[in-house]
Amino acid sequence: MPVYRTSVFLLTRMPAVLLSLAFVCSLMLPGYAMASVGQVTLSIGFSELSSTSGAKRVVAKGDLIAEGDTIVTSGNGHVHVRFIDGALVSVRPVSVFAVHEFKYAPQQAGETMIRFTLTKGEVRSISGAAAKEARERFRLNTPIVAIGVRGTDFLARANAEVTVATVNQGAIVMTPFDANCRPDGLFGCDGQRARALSADMTGLALVYRNGAFDPGYQTLPSQRDKHESSLNTVQDPVKQNAERALAAQRAASPEEFVTPSKLVWGRWASTPAPGDEMTIGFREALLGNQVTVGDGYFFLFRTPDTVNLLPSLKVKADFNLASSAAFHRLSSGEVAAATVDSGRLSVDFAQQRYETQLKLGAAGIPTQTAEFRGAIDTKTGIFTGGGFNTESSLAGALSLDAKQAGYTFRVPVGLGSLQGATLWGR
Repeated sequence: MPVYRTSVFLLTRMPAVLLSLAFVCSLMLPGYAMASVGQVTLSIGFSELSSTSGAKRVVAKGDLIAEGDTIVTSGNGHVHVRFIDGALVSVRPVSVFAVHEFKYAPQQAGETMIRFTLTKGEVRSISGAAAKEARERFRLNTPIVAIGVRGTDFLARANAEVTVATVNQGAIVMTPFDANCRPDGLFGCDGQRARALSADMTGLALVYRNGAFDPGYQTLPSQRDKHESSLNTVQDPVKQNAERALAAQRAASPEEFVTPSKLVWGRWASTPAPGDEMTIGFREALLGNQVTVGDGYFFLFRTPDTVNLLPSLKVKADFNLASSAAFHRLSSGEVAAATVDSGRLSVDFAQQRYETQLKLGAAGIPTQTAEFRGAIDTKTGIFTGGGFNTESSLAGALSLDAKQAGYTFRVPVGLGSLQGATLWGR
């Protein structure tokens, strides 16, 4: 009788407590599902499983997982997989998760090789024996980083622009892809750009945004729920349905992990000046914020206590004009409304420089072009400078996540001046 038939015969007579061990052994037997490396232990909602041949099928509990398989979950899809080394992976709603390689050699750690890919969405991974015995041979790739483990339980969210990871137990290492850390490799991802996060670093997430030089640390929202259910716990159907609904609601962008850094313009005057429909009162703007720059009327406030990503950025970014306020101050002291008709702002984070141009208009004067350039302090995000006219001036600041910029300006015109403030986004 062939070995695999004998194994199946014995399996039917084994006590229930040994079934899971027998399943793992059966996956390794010659002639029996030899390519299988795991099994679906839970499937809620609708999900699809795609193989390397291009065949697709609806995911169901008990399905075997092989190298090259990709799990695609819908808005209500939730799939748990147990791998042959005991590792557990939970694929959350609206996710694409692939098993590129899974080679587990218990007696030969040098032949173990595990490489997963999270194209988008969220997964929770609890390491098995393979990652614990040969942790340098485990890799979870996202579109922009590689995540290695130190025998761990971690959660990762990803899309093409940002990857966010948190750790429940153990530690991870996150490294952006470059010539030394390639998506198709396992090694070379522990260099100077690598950043580690351990469970001891309570309340922190490791975040990497496309275009940043290194990953950074971000404080997690204090009210984030702590209910994360264990993959080892068997739940009743009612509890499973509740988890499915909650998971569907939480299948949002990784941005929800990142506390945004926002800019807002406040004014010192109790009532707005002509041409100012952008500012809010100083006291209102001050609530929860800190002043960066100001000119006596306009004051730019920024959200504090967020991680400063500016020093790690090495890209050139163009910002779009989001809003503005301007007025024409006459030599008589009278103030009339003015407009910012168009503008551009470019920031070179690598060179720590900026350039900007505005088209300004007001009644009774020709259209004015104001141009400024200067240096940016990436430690604070503050930038100042003068225009081509020596009496022109500018003072501004960037949000700490580099998503926004704002500045106040003054340009002399005749015996008066055009003054205002701008807010930019990208």
